[in-house]
Amino acid sequence: MNAEGHEAEVREVLLGPPPQRETIADAVHRRLREAVLTGRIPMGARINELELASAWQISRTPIRDALRRLGAEGLLQAAPGRGMVVPMLRRPDLEELYGLREALEGMAARRAAERATPAFQVQLNTLIKTYGGALKQEDLGRVVAADDALHEAVAQMAQNRRLEEAINVARQRVRQFHGKSFRLRGRARKTFREMAKLVAAIRTRDAPRAETSMREHLASLGGEIASAYDELLGMPPL
Repeated sequence: MNAEGHEAEVREVLLGPPPQRETIADAVHRRLREAVLTGRIPMGARINELELASAWQISRTPIRDALRRLGAEGLLQAAPGRGMVVPMLRRPDLEELYGLREALEGMAARRAAERATPAFQVQLNTLIKTYGGALKQEDLGRVVAADDALHEAVAQMAQNRRLEEAINVARQRVRQFHGKSFRLRGRARKTFREMAKLVAAIRTRDAPRAETSMREHLASLGGEIASAYDELLGMPPL
């Protein structure tokens, strides 16, 4: 898609009611961030600061602040002569990010198995049942939400704030590709089986098996996403 097409998409996504005034910079940041992460603003799209300020009838200061924060998070980048754009994620970028997730979330799974509380076990069982129910109903939105919740729960149970933060950053960077991957033939069921293995390992407090299960899941998923890169790139966001 050319630059004009991208800008038309950005306008369609963002030029609704202005953010509420409780904290304008935070509201602008939140709206832009969600649109970028979900792919509603596509990779390569330019964010037009003047257009947003005019449409929302707010000054450029909170918009500039939001763009700066998104740049610091790696979700936008400066492009010579174009301002801030959504960076492209290439196949090698995805391979690196899934390799990073494999290492970080494997460590988190091991720690979660070692520290699992009865309440955490109940939470995991509930989430994997929710995933299975959504799969039977072919409700892709609920499938993705259940998968996200499982990964978040394991990261939290690792009880290492910096590890959890690093995992969140890596997961956010691949979010739109990850969500689209559930449309690939058989991927949702394969992920369910892989996550069920992880839950079983944590249930028995088998820390090495929990780490191996998480690493194998992310290696499998990352490889499939890299192989289907062109197909996923052309898919609309969920």
